[in-house]
Amino acid sequence: MSGEEGSQIDQESRSSVRIAATSVTAMEIGIHRNWSKSVRQVHRWLSIAFTLTIIGTFVALVQEEPAAWVFYMPLLPLVLLLLTGLYLFLLPYGTKWRSGRRTAAGN
Repeated sequence: MSGEEGSQIDQESRSSVRIAATSVTAMEIGIHRNWSKSVRQVHRWLSIAFTLTIIGTFVALVQEEPAAWVFYMPLLPLVLLLLTGLYLFLLPYGTKWRSGRRTAAGN
């Protein structure tokens, strides 16, 4: 095998590795975007549920003797809102961190 053939095979293998790495990265980004979109949608619906539970709590306050559990009703949507909100808040920082790590690995 001549030097020219060896370098051509080496170049082809490098380009196929690059293509494979690019497609995996693109697939990861696509999955990440779908996941992010789902979390945003869940966050929106949780905000509606939280608002309704707050309204329900105020309606229960009008009653003479509201049950004690009524005051704890908004806590579940509130905790879920906290978790999804933190995820959405940290999402841009994670994206920057991953892109910096990928760039450093590429060098």
